[in-house]
Amino acid sequence: MSGGAPAGGPLAPRYDVVVLGGAFSGAATALLLRREAPELSVLILEKSREFDAKVGEATTEMSAMFLTRRLALWQHLELDHLPKEGLRYWFADERVAHHHEATECGGFVRSAVPSFQLRRDRLDQHVLDQAVAAGAQLLRPARARDAELGRFDHRVTFEQGSRISEVRCRWVIDATGRANFLGRRLGLMEKNEAHPTAAMWARWKGVKSIDDLAARGPVEFARRNLSSRRLGTNHYMRRGSWTWLIPLGNGETSIGVVFDRRLLDLAERRDREAAYLEFLHQLAPCPELLEGAEMRREDFRFYSHLPYVARQYMGEGWALVGDAAAFLDPYYSPGLDHCAFSVEATVEIVKAEAKGEAIAERVAEHNATFLRSYRRFFEAVYLDKYFYMGEADLLAASFLLDTAQYYIFVVIPAYRFYGRFHWEPVLGPKPAFFNYHLMRLYNRRFKALAELRRAVGEEGRRNRGRRIPAYYALDSAPYRMALRGVKLWLLAELDGLRLLAKRALRRGAAATAPASGRPAADAEKG
Repeated sequence: MSGGAPAGGPLAPRYDVVVLGGAFSGAATALLLRREAPELSVLILEKSREFDAKVGEATTEMSAMFLTRRLALWQHLELDHLPKEGLRYWFADERVAHHHEATECGGFVRSAVPSFQLRRDRLDQHVLDQAVAAGAQLLRPARARDAELGRFDHRVTFEQGSRISEVRCRWVIDATGRANFLGRRLGLMEKNEAHPTAAMWARWKGVKSIDDLAARGPVEFARRNLSSRRLGTNHYMRRGSWTWLIPLGNGETSIGVVFDRRLLDLAERRDREAAYLEFLHQLAPCPELLEGAEMRREDFRFYSHLPYVARQYMGEGWALVGDAAAFLDPYYSPGLDHCAFSVEATVEIVKAEAKGEAIAERVAEHNATFLRSYRRFFEAVYLDKYFYMGEADLLAASFLLDTAQYYIFVVIPAYRFYGRFHWEPVLGPKPAFFNYHLMRLYNRRFKALAELRRAVGEEGRRNRGRRIPAYYALDSAPYRMALRGVKLWLLAELDGLRLLAKRALRRGAAATAPASGRPAADAEKG
């Protein structure tokens, strides 16, 4: 709506909850509060007249569970979005031009756990509509200008065009995404400088289907796969970067490049769009899908630095949810997971406080758990991962081990034991310290092995012609993935001994070359 009273009735001077931002995190917060605590009055302030097709199109198994079982969006997801067939990785060397020649890691049977490829503008609008239908009031377009925070008593000032208004509230929930409205005003936001990643992306029309290419290609390449390769989130891996291809329900494809600025200089190019296009057309075997495709140039976006985190998620009557609190890296699609976990936890605390329960301990636990999750997740999964993204066996081992633990300790408990979506974020619980240290160990080892291969000239030697299966199910599949990941790890460590010997021999030859009376270059050849 434009100006005037909010959808759902005239503007009141005071609300129980004011939500800043009406996209997924804000709308989901308002929807759950109105459904489960209808006595609470909720106002949503959304700055845009309509949502754009923002990046963040893929769910994981847990964010899909939040969408289906908590928000009850099954029908909407089936009608307006696509199913997701897990994660798939492609690796290439200088000999690879086609997908059937590349090394591939991914599911070769259908995923047994629901997940989706999303059109974010449609999803955001639908959840917001549901929140309004449940009794939340919506003012749109309305931009928050200031917030004076008290102890469960706040004043929010906002603008509608040239008109300035204010409301009071007991809770203010910041769901403004990367704008970080409250976090910036409270001085809570910190850039994660240890992870200097950037991203550029756009939507494309006319991208070819991998499944059609497979059907027309070598028989062995097509017949081994019973699931749809296209419906997975396809990753094209290189040292220092990964590129996603995500199919959307309107026939378009989202294509984005995420890179470590220490290893790839795409961010330094003056014409970033040209750099993006040049990179994609050199990224074998990706060009096989882009022949005849057209990029929507008005849709091109660039973020120069991705990761950040707030030092505190919640206080006395205020909270940050979703991207307003933290963002780490789109690899593994954890963004909507974080949105779901933070919304669920926040809603439960707001409901408890409304009932008169003491919440100080729960707020302290909330802050500690989410900050612990961010730190552990970064150090165990993402720290220096881009150094070995171009090594098929190392990245596949990491993916299999990471995914197996995600299923065993997060997904399976939620589906089999709790029987519902649970609020604790990945690696957030204190007992997850074992997984944290294990993941840190193999992440460091994989980087070291990749650098060793690079030093002796064997970088990317394993990136052609291999098929490494993954399984997305709640039975024994995660344990089989874990065993396969351990096997790849052990084989890489054994091969590392050979590489160490090779490097030592080279250094020895280089050290003795001058004593032989021959030039060093000749000695190296010998």
